[in-house]
Amino acid sequence: MPIELIIVDDEELIRWTLKEALQSDNYRVLDFADGASFLKHFEEKGGDIVMLDIRLPDINGLEILSRIKQIDPGVFVVIMTAFAEIDTAVTAMKQGAYDYITKPYNLSEVSILIKKIVETSILKSQLRHFQERDNQSFNQILGESIKIKRIKDHILMAAQSERTTVLVRGESGTGKELVARQIHLLSSRKTKPFIDINAAAVTGTLLESELFGHEKGAFTDAHSQKKGFFELADSGTLFFDEIGDLSPSLQAKLLRVLQEKRFRRVGGSNDITVDVRIIAATNADLEKQMEEGSWRKDLFYRLNVFTIFLPPLRERKDDIVMLAKFFLEQFCCEFSKNITGFSSETMDILMRYPYPGNVRELKNLIERATLLESTNKIRPASLPDELKKHKSLDSKKAAANYSVSEKLPTGSVKPWKEGGFSIKDYIDKVEGDLVKEVLVETNGNKGLTAKILGLTRFSLRHLIKKHCLEEGASEESV
Repeated sequence: MPIELIIVDDEELIRWTLKEALQSDNYRVLDFADGASFLKHFEEKGGDIVMLDIRLPDINGLEILSRIKQIDPGVFVVIMTAFAEIDTAVTAMKQGAYDYITKPYNLSEVSILIKKIVETSILKSQLRHFQERDNQSFNQILGESIKIKRIKDHILMAAQSERTTVLVRGESGTGKELVARQIHLLSSRKTKPFIDINAAAVTGTLLESELFGHEKGAFTDAHSQKKGFFELADSGTLFFDEIGDLSPSLQAKLLRVLQEKRFRRVGGSNDITVDVRIIAATNADLEKQMEEGSWRKDLFYRLNVFTIFLPPLRERKDDIVMLAKFFLEQFCCEFSKNITGFSSETMDILMRYPYPGNVRELKNLIERATLLESTNKIRPASLPDELKKHKSLDSKKAAANYSVSEKLPTGSVKPWKEGGFSIKDYIDKVEGDLVKEVLVETNGNKGLTAKILGLTRFSLRHLIKKHCLEEGASEESV
């Protein structure tokens, strides 16, 4: 829906000129020649921005400003006045006007002012949205397990410092963004913007422009000046999701901002100083990326000031019941259903499943089951077949250990008696056979394989690459 501007001025030429200029910027523009007709319209239909002449034939501009603020305190009012009436314009600003412009108008300056107001309006709207959502977010970090209680303690610690950089690490679906928002909400920056950017979703020059903004003409499509996320997040928090995917060139520029608290827009020559708290999140193995040379060590140390590790759901199974009930209540309300709980068979299935997609996957499963269920209990029939076929972790681990054990040395097999024996080569072979065997048992599910072998997914990826086992291993399960 386009932004609606209302021009209130008794001079027809001024109304026409401003209307033509602002309509060309894709705003919806209405105009009125007197205060009475404007107020009648505004009381009935409102508006986003009002450009108000201070001298009108029927009602004084300050009186109209007072009525506007009574009707809608959040509307933006720009006072239009002659140079000799600047004192009156300043009085209007003290009474709630956003800004003023003097006649004769510079249309370029008017256009810039309106764009600034629109940016401010969008930012306030985002802030209200985030605050309303975040007011309940701490309650949504659900769980009574020791690991979740420790995470809540770490969130409170991180929130105490408004400048400390935080790195949130964990698998996909563990709730990294929720933790970042909670840190912001509990900090002294809570009334300021929270801006999030996914480094994996936007790349190259476009990401640089999104972060730092650009000047008009900086590149082909840069038709006007644009503020970046750093400027928009000034005094607030900037959340970098998937920061492990940041390119080397942007790593260097981000490091400069962290060190010097300033940057330049794309195509700009002036430094811009900002006060922004950085929270970054990743599921990548940054240590390995540093070894490979694709990630800067100095940036890692800047980001890794306070680290919060989020455990996968399979490592806090005590929380599954609480999470499942919470999501069920949420979706019953959303879908107007009267489902009171889960059958014992259903909960048994939910408790056995390893959740490679973590809490996000559990939430999606409950949403699907709530939609499908026609009784007052979630039954196994409402769950995906994949869950119902899944065996317990213990039985899979036992099966894997049994099959692999046949390949390990016994009393009658002494490979070191053979010529050219190397313990390193032998251990490597056993290691490769073990990983391959468990991958076969889990149908290539890396998340489950890592769990059975007692490895992190990063370590498992390394072994799969080391032993050339990429084929057949399921990427999306990690």
